[in-house]
Amino acid sequence: QHYYITNNLRMPPKKKDEDSKKKDEEPKLSEVNFKSKDPQTLYHLLFSKEENILWRSCDALYNYSLVGEPNKTELLSMGTVKAAIPHLSSTDAATRRSSVMLVNSLSQLEESRAEIREEEVVAALINLLKPEEGVMTHEHATKCLLTIADQYTTKSVILENGGVELLVQLITDPDPLVQQNTLETIELLAVDSQCRIALNEANVVTSLLEALNCEYPAIQLLVLKVTYSVCQEECVRTSVKDVNGLEALLKMLTNEEVTDLHEGIVQVVGVCMLDTEQLDAMKDSGCLLTLANYATSTEPQGQLNALRAISTCSGKPENCQILHDNEIETTIMTVLGGEHAGVLAQACLTVSTMVANPLVKETFTKIGVIQALMKLIGHEDQTVQEMSTLSLANLSLNSKVVCLDIIQDEHVTQLVEVLEESTSPRILSYLATVVFNIVKFETLREQLVSLNVMQSLSACLTNPDTDVCIAACKALAALVADSSAREELLKTNALGSLVSILKESSNKEVLRKAAWTIGISVANEEMAKELNKNGALRVLMDMCTNDIQGVSNLAVVALEKLLHYDLAAKYWHMGTLSQTDVVKDGFYDTGAHKPGDDFKPIKLLLDRKVDNKRAVLYVSSIGADPEPADMKSEASTTGSTTNVKTGRGTAKGKKPHKAEEKKEEVPEPEPPKEQKDTGKPRVDSSLREYIEEATSAVGPLPTQAEQIAALSVYVSNQMGGPVTSIAALSYDLHIAQIKADLKTNVIPIGFIKRGIFYHRALLFKVLADRVGVPASLVRGEYNRAWNEVTLVEGGKSKHYLVDLMWEPGQLLEVGSHGAGVYKKL
Repeated sequence: QHYYITNNLRMPPKKKDEDSKKKDEEPKLSEVNFKSKDPQTLYHLLFSKEENILWRSCDALYNYSLVGEPNKTELLSMGTVKAAIPHLSSTDAATRRSSVMLVNSLSQLEESRAEIREEEVVAALINLLKPEEGVMTHEHATKCLLTIADQYTTKSVILENGGVELLVQLITDPDPLVQQNTLETIELLAVDSQCRIALNEANVVTSLLEALNCEYPAIQLLVLKVTYSVCQEECVRTSVKDVNGLEALLKMLTNEEVTDLHEGIVQVVGVCMLDTEQLDAMKDSGCLLTLANYATSTEPQGQLNALRAISTCSGKPENCQILHDNEIETTIMTVLGGEHAGVLAQACLTVSTMVANPLVKETFTKIGVIQALMKLIGHEDQTVQEMSTLSLANLSLNSKVVCLDIIQDEHVTQLVEVLEESTSPRILSYLATVVFNIVKFETLREQLVSLNVMQSLSACLTNPDTDVCIAACKALAALVADSSAREELLKTNALGSLVSILKESSNKEVLRKAAWTIGISVANEEMAKELNKNGALRVLMDMCTNDIQGVSNLAVVALEKLLHYDLAAKYWHMGTLSQTDVVKDGFYDTGAHKPGDDFKPIKLLLDRKVDNKRAVLYVSSIGADPEPADMKSEASTTGSTTNVKTGRGTAKGKKPHKAEEKKEEVPEPEPPKEQKDTGKPRVDSSLREYIEEATSAVGPLPTQAEQIAALSVYVSNQMGGPVTSIAALSYDLHIAQIKADLKTNVIPIGFIKRGIFYHRALLFKVLADRVGVPASLVRGEYNRAWNEVTLVEGGKSKHYLVDLMWEPGQLLEVGSHGAGVYKKL
């Protein structure tokens, strides 16, 4: 606020000074004649060598300028300022007075100030501040300096020409307008540290304290405002202490006749309390107790001011300790029980400032501040809500005791409600921070999840404010370490919102926190599939190539975890599954990843109409959905059955394997009925039988090499046997028929009875994982895919490619010519 002396202030009549007396005594020209002159004539009179004409022409031009801004502009355009400036240094007092009045009047126009800021002009104005000059000269000289003192160059000239000392002397001038102009000029100077030091050397503190006895309240307020500004400098605060300034100011707090000054007084006291030595002295003198009592008074503005002073000084650890030693926490707790919204907000802010001190935090916890703040979360005033949540965020940081108090408080449900319903970014970010602080303690995590906090945090992710998003991400990342929290998370749209943030946000820190949260959230297959359904895979792939420091690294980690739990996405993206990647039901192979293509969820692939594109291979062995009859009949009419144990074919007519014998007893099924659209792939009973047979027959074989050989022959025979010509296999017609029968492009792997490289490699991987044979799955080009296994021979590990096509059971050493041929056309 700026305080100005209004025209209705009662001022004592000014005493006539020497220059005004001179004006009265000198013989006068006809005033009528001067007033009748036009501005041009008056302007030319400024070049007269007669002092009587000079000061009178300046007076006339000054009066002309007071008529309005157009007149000022007219005079400025004639060069009046330049013509009047030399007279500021006149030997005649009346001329100096009249010329400064004219220059000051024209200085109200911004266009004139460049000339007035010239060094010699500023120096001339400073000379007019000397004690021998009259009141009118002082009034207009200080007013003119005020218009230009905001510039650094002007401040430098004032410092170099002794202007600071002269201004300090005028602080106690009996004329209120001179005081006002002087104080406002000093306020502008006090913005600069060098000027504050110079003011202190000129004993500005003593002058300001003396000026507080002025009879005009507007001047007193301005004095306090200037005092607050100069006290930003440590040396000035020391001077205040040396002259017992704080004692004098605090005495005024008990004076009911100057209540309008109390706010300014407390502001000055607050900034002086920044010095630990000063604060310690206040403690010893009882001034600190006076301030504390003032904070618990019944007058809201007084409480506000006292709390602001306490809050300002408590930022320093040493000061906070002194306040703690004087039990200031009890004072603040008392204030928190009040009703005035502004006072409550300031009390909360003071709490948040002081809790950096562990002893203060402990005391606040013991005396019930947590419970008081929890009540204020739902306060009708938004500022109170903001400050109370900020205090709780700071109090709960690394404090299990505080977090436990929050969880057990009767208003904890209100915390979650406000988190979901508030529109204030500050409140949301502070409350999300409180949640983050609580869930860092594992024992409290489950209690918070039970309050439906996941839904509230999920809503925060859609808030456009970056601080809210960051805080919500941090809280969610800490929460999802708990399995029950992950279950609740899936019930919200949080994962979709996180992916949207990665797509849309341009804020580096928001992107980092969202990618980090996704990386932590991917803790199981269900979470991975939900993220992929929302397009996380494509976004993270793009971010991995992003050059934003710190974002791409987190995206890489998130992508790796996503692919670890969603092997279908991993195989699509990377074209390989390692020996430790176990293919389970629900896996599907959509084909090789193409640039710009997105990984599609199985539901979308099921809904797509049958086309001539590559079939999607699906793995599912649980359930009892019937297979089409032609699939079974084709399997029963193949030229041979397979002995799983030996891996060799059995001619028709010979005694079959027991599993096959049992299979033959099953009556031939009826032709397939039209499949109902369940939104899910058909269950693969053939694959279930394959798994049962392979597990019982291959598992018991004594060596891994035998297991691999037997399993490879078994897979080959289920897919049409050894191949001499892919064209002769007619696998493409066979696949097309299955797609037509099932009315979908998604085909369970067990339905395929005539398959090539990628069909056989997938089936081998599925069965090998069930049997316990470590095998990788690698995709090549042109519908090639193969499996690689590792055998220990002679104490060394060797890697082999498994032949499932030409000579099933044959192992081709990786890197050999035979392996190279198998991989290519």
